[in-house]
Amino acid sequence: MARYEDIFLPDEFYYDSKDHLWAKLEGGGGSTGHLVRVGLDVFGQKAAGTAAYVKLLPAGKTVAKGRSFGSLEAGKYIGPLKAPVGGKIVEVNQEVIDNPRYVNTDPYGKGWFVIIEPSNLAEDLKDLVQRAASIQEWLEKEYKEYKEKGLFAEK
Repeated sequence: MARYEDIFLPDEFYYDSKDHLWAKLEGGGGSTGHLVRVGLDVFGQKAAGTAAYVKLLPAGKTVAKGRSFGSLEAGKYIGPLKAPVGGKIVEVNQEVIDNPRYVNTDPYGKGWFVIIEPSNLAEDLKDLVQRAASIQEWLEKEYKEYKEKGLFAEK
């Protein structure tokens, strides 16, 4: 697990280095044999602040990689949640809609947003950060930049 200061990023996930969303491959679906669970990483939720409202597209909708599948309103962020992989949304987490604080209290558990059946998984994963050494290096660099710019939400 990559750790730096108070941020932790599990090794088994892929990370969107720009939007701080994680993608976890899960078996059991799609033409690739995988489904992709998507959530906001600890870095992203620390920068955004306390989540107040989550809105997500419904199951059955198709979303392109890099396009919005929903939106998040938090202490320092109001804006789109962009898909780290493209495909069809097959499940939406009603729990996080009902209780947006899960984004902050359980980001890798109950705080996930959607599950996507990917349409071009191998290609989409090429743009995401994965592998422990790469995640650690990216995390430290990103943390220092955010800290210098004062982009972390105060507790």
